[in-house]
Amino acid sequence: MSKKIQIGTDIVSVTRFAKSLATGNFIEKIFHLKEIEYCDQKALSGRIASYAARFAAKEAFSKAVGTGLFVQGISPRQIWIENESSGRPVLCFSENISKFLIEKGFSSADVSLSHHEEYAIATVILYSL
Repeated sequence: MSKKIQIGTDIVSVTRFAKSLATGNFIEKIFHLKEIEYCDQKALSGRIASYAARFAAKEAFSKAVGTGLFVQGISPRQIWIENESSGRPVLCFSENISKFLIEKGFSSADVSLSHHEEYAIATVILYSL
């Protein structure tokens, strides 16, 4: 029997997203501390694109799981990206989100991020148990 997968993809305009980053405490409301530390060590254009790609990953996750952000107890800060030493992005979850995924029948996830000039994109794949 093959594993069931669910896929979500999201694309973000980097220029438009830069405006969101400049508003109030948007960064602290949306991003996990590890993402903030990672993105803030980059030069300005790379920082904005990295934040945009990570936001796209959060949206792609919500599409793959079939909810929206801020729905069913899903907060964007509970989903974050860390990078392996090779640079490969890894999707990480809070304990609450991990339990939620298990309840929904998912055992693991993959993420792919990319950004170029005006756009950042992310794809999330969720695998069944």
